[in-house]
Amino acid sequence: LGAERYALVTVSVANLRSEPAHSAELATQALLGTPLRLLDRRGGWYLAQTPDRYLAWVDAGGIERMDRAALDAHAAARRVVHLAPTGAAVGADGAIVSDLVAGAVLDRDMAATDLPAGWIGVVLPDGRRARVASADVQDYDAWVAGLRATPEALVETARMFAGLPYLWGGTSSKGMDCSGFTKTVYLLHGMILPRDASQQVHAGALVDETGEWDALRPGDLVFFGVAATAERPERVVHVGMWTGGREFIHASGHVRVSSMDPAAANYEPSERARYLRARRYDGAPVGVAMLRTGGLYAVAQD
Repeated sequence: LGAERYALVTVSVANLRSEPAHSAELATQALLGTPLRLLDRRGGWYLAQTPDRYLAWVDAGGIERMDRAALDAHAAARRVVHLAPTGAAVGADGAIVSDLVAGAVLDRDMAATDLPAGWIGVVLPDGRRARVASADVQDYDAWVAGLRATPEALVETARMFAGLPYLWGGTSSKGMDCSGFTKTVYLLHGMILPRDASQQVHAGALVDETGEWDALRPGDLVFFGVAATAERPERVVHVGMWTGGREFIHASGHVRVSSMDPAAANYEPSERARYLRARRYDGAPVGVAMLRTGGLYAVAQD
């Protein structure tokens, strides 16, 4: 790999695979502007480590390789974060340069001139210049400084993705799996959770294991699976976010709200039967990186 052992994602959503092939299982996704650490190469594929420490293979066509100095320069540059669920970066001729999803990070193009009202200039990680609607983005540093993972804010963001299709390995507004959904909601509030439900259940603080619900508050994550026995260990296979009123929102078929109340129309008896516990992620939670302290670029630490 030489000195270029880092990269930035240059497409709206990079699909990272379990093996270096497009036909391989989708393991996870990384959004535009996400820094990656590169560990190996096979043909046109790179084994990459994401900021949540996940390992998977990314197609060379979706990244811009660079050395550590270039990555550090990017981290220090003035940037914006795209917060609308969907959008587009548009060229000077009005053609779409790239579609955008919530959480994408782009450099601010301070040299851009003659922009239409309501637009700002941006530069994609591979150098393409474009403009984005100013209503869809916010200054990255100001956004990070103002992030608050309050129960109300977490639930509001979670509901923004309602109706999105379930996608195994998905972590974006193009489709999400259960843990990709919870991970993305928390990312938009300044926290980098572990990627999978079986990892998220070991982060944060334990809130409940009884299923009485009284101790839960909106924003807590609820985990489901198969309890441990003398013959086999516990298996965590699903996660959702508590919204209050004995309801939780989760990606199952599509992002939707279900209930633990047998009298509710959206009651999910199968989920109630396999409920394991709930955990909370606030303050400085165990196993969670914080954007405010540079967590997005922790991948660059050797």
